[in-house]
Amino acid sequence: MCNGVKKITIKSYDELVNIVRGKDKIFTDDLREDFVFRGISNIEYDLIPSALRKNELNELNINEFIESDCEFKVSIDKTEAINNGLDYDEDCLTYDGEVIVLFDKYGNLISDKNNNFKAPEYKIQKEREYYVLLKFLSYADKCGLKVNAEEILRFLIHNKLNEPFENFLDQTEVIEVMSLAQHYGLPTRALDWSYDYRVALYFTVKDVLNSNNNSDGVLWALNHKLIEVPEYNNLQYNLRIHRPEYNTNPNLNAQKGLFTFLERYVGDYDKPLDEIISSELNQKPENKGVSISKDVKVTVVPSDISKDDVVFYKFIIPNEIKPEILKELYLEGYSEEYLFPGYEGVSKSILNRVKLNEILKNHDGYIKKSILLSGDWNLNEIINKNQLYVFVNFDFKEEIDKIFIYHDNKIVGYFRGNEIIKNSLNVLWEQFGKHSGLSEDKFNECFKGNNEAFAIRINDLNMFKYPIKLCGFEFVYDFCFVEDIDDLKFLSNFN
Repeated sequence: MCNGVKKITIKSYDELVNIVRGKDKIFTDDLREDFVFRGISNIEYDLIPSALRKNELNELNINEFIESDCEFKVSIDKTEAINNGLDYDEDCLTYDGEVIVLFDKYGNLISDKNNNFKAPEYKIQKEREYYVLLKFLSYADKCGLKVNAEEILRFLIHNKLNEPFENFLDQTEVIEVMSLAQHYGLPTRALDWSYDYRVALYFTVKDVLNSNNNSDGVLWALNHKLIEVPEYNNLQYNLRIHRPEYNTNPNLNAQKGLFTFLERYVGDYDKPLDEIISSELNQKPENKGVSISKDVKVTVVPSDISKDDVVFYKFIIPNEIKPEILKELYLEGYSEEYLFPGYEGVSKSILNRVKLNEILKNHDGYIKKSILLSGDWNLNEIINKNQLYVFVNFDFKEEIDKIFIYHDNKIVGYFRGNEIIKNSLNVLWEQFGKHSGLSEDKFNECFKGNNEAFAIRINDLNMFKYPIKLCGFEFVYDFCFVEDIDDLKFLSNFN
């Protein structure tokens, strides 16, 4: 485990659900209690907020939202300004006695294009973000859209000032505006998360609907109970968590959203959040934190967290299982019409379901069906609603790796990732039987006399393009096991 980050590669939807819910053999803690979740469709994308992301030219994306002739007022130490030959107004000083210098959105001097002095990046970045947020507030307010704006915000959107925004605005004053803007696509310093892992999982896998998609995704889980501090105004800790008002934003309400953000831009603030926290956890206690004044140091997270604590789970979602996961999410109600309430969400859902069905049908060598194997074989085969149920009689073992499908003297495919269910007939009926097309009474008849009925559920059935013909070998049932069958030992190394 990297400091604070535990990485797990997921093989199936069921495996992920079991881990998150604490029903896995190894992972027994229910992550829904203490964790929030974020889905990223491409494993190459980092936990960097949109305001700090850069394009292919290594330029900040936020600059696309700012006019080229925009002037930013940034406070500079007077001695530094003099030593670097900067122009400033002697009568215009900040509360700290610093002078104000004009820069463009790239941090270049307005008054002297030949002077290479650059604005401190952390200072001008704050000005960029406040400027875009205030424009969002102004435009939304003029359109009659509800925004939670305090008195100082309303003053700023109607008045030009002789001082930087940072001298007037504290992060707590703009947090609701920032949350709203972030949710609707404006670049901010916030990262959005969800209390519901299935919402985040949807955003991890939905890109599979794009024809050019070939990337693994990531489901991040962040232990918010571990990093939260009781007092919001505690200046010692830099990472903040905020849940905005749900009643003004139906999308946010449906997605159970919340946000994390850095209160101050200090240290390596533009690095991915997991790297920032890992780096801090790796430091000795006396070296943790960044000084923001003579007497105050700021740490990212509470100082009692150690590198052995799991702050993040990083679940790698392979691209090949994304279609199956999206299908399961749709079946559980995590689709566009619910996550994006309104007519547009309904239209997207209709289109995306057609796309997904085509992907599931055409996925080469990979059959997306659920298979139920039980301890009774009164029913040979039932096909209904694109679900295949096969009942066979065999003593299954929990440790088996692969079950090969034997048909007409050929091995035609295999499956693995088995989930063995050893519960009552009621559980089997709820999870499998009710979808089989049988009545409950008819389903239960299949298990008469079998008081220890159990099932194995397997997702991800792999069919061979070229079946392996076996000479002189016969097996009673259509499924054969690799282990303990000498004739099939050569298959045990098949991947």
